[in-house]
Amino acid sequence: MRKIKKFRIPVYSYEVLRKARKHKLDLAAAGLADETAVREHASALAAALEPAVVFEYLPAEDEAAVKINGAAGLPLTAAILTLGKSFEAKLENPPDETHKRLGRIAAQVFMQTAVGVTSELAVREAEPEGFELGPAVYISSCPEPELPAKESTAVPLFENELIKSLFVRLEASKIGVSFDTGAFDPKYSAVFAFPWLSKKKKKAAAKK
Repeated sequence: MRKIKKFRIPVYSYEVLRKARKHKLDLAAAGLADETAVREHASALAAALEPAVVFEYLPAEDEAAVKINGAAGLPLTAAILTLGKSFEAKLENPPDETHKRLGRIAAQVFMQTAVGVTSELAVREAEPEGFELGPAVYISSCPEPELPAKESTAVPLFENELIKSLFVRLEASKIGVSFDTGAFDPKYSAVFAFPWLSKKKKKAAAKK
């Protein structure tokens, strides 16, 4: 198990702005009249981030890996990540509904960015073995990521049981994260996995 606390993530404030416009937030009414104001607000939220992550390799035959991958039969890296208590506190008690929604959008962007950084860290274990990492499979996340619709898997059938077992196995308490009654503490946290994909098989499939 690897543990990394308070690592740096890029702050894509323009992505927060793009999503805010996509969801048609009335930014001007919330006192965020222009692009600069929104980006400064996103940067101020990001200043409270204290991301921390634990992750571990699971072989294909591992019980948890089978529950996540189903019939795919792939090894994977399982991870638990949090944006931290201070970030949760920063988003508490927003002055209006627009700020509340904007905070959730920012949390979504920061979470997906932190997951991307985790992938960059975890791939160092996969590459020497001739593998690369596939896209993150989210078991549970707050907020939920904005991703394309996917086919149903076995994960929902075991979700709470699987999350609890991973929290024990990955020693989530070492980064101050817990999961109880279906909710994370700190609130903005996620459990996910990266499937290991064979580079040779991927190249062969591409040639076909």
